[in-house]
Amino acid sequence: MAKIAIVDDSNDQRDTYSKRLSLFLKNKNSTIEVITTCPFSDFNKYYDWIKNENIIALIFDEKLHNESQKGSPPVNYNGSYLVIKIRESYKDIPIFTLTNFPDDEELQRNFNQFEYILSKKDFSDKHVDIILRACQRYLDENKKQLSLYDELTRKIASGNAVDNDFESLKALQLKLQITYNINLKDKEDWLKEYENQISELEQIKNDLESKIKE
Repeated sequence: MAKIAIVDDSNDQRDTYSKRLSLFLKNKNSTIEVITTCPFSDFNKYYDWIKNENIIALIFDEKLHNESQKGSPPVNYNGSYLVIKIRESYKDIPIFTLTNFPDDEELQRNFNQFEYILSKKDFSDKHVDIILRACQRYLDENKKQLSLYDELTRKIASGNAVDNDFESLKALQLKLQITYNINLKDKEDWLKEYENQISELEQIKNDLESKIKE
């Protein structure tokens, strides 16, 4: 199931806005699930978490470094820095900030990294509409990119590719987080590699289509 994830260092705030967002989504007949987490000290944990949990949108608190986490010290970063780190691997995933400090100077400097800055005190169902539209755009774009990825790999495997096709495939591989040996040049090797990838690619497509239907 597709999920929207909230990252906040406050247990109370995570619980409050998770329940509130879930209620708004239910009222809009959406089956998207809401999950939460406290901030991770290791940024690499976010990347696997996003992939493994089928997360299609993220909502960060800005002040992530105020409270300790499960006996550990508070993290040493805020939402404005976290969004930059997430964009290193997930270029297009919708990321929002839900904060009590929408006018924070550092947050405003990184405004272009977010889809939207949401104020906690004014959070309402109209903001959920914005989140849902961003989720749908993200899913639609990923479906389009998967189709192009499939088209390019077939073209390369058939021996009809040009140099630009290899570069385009590299860019799509990065965006879609798909492991593929781009350096293969021999047609027979490409065919073998592509055959090994077909089932995985079809599973990704099926998962994505199921998310869109939800």
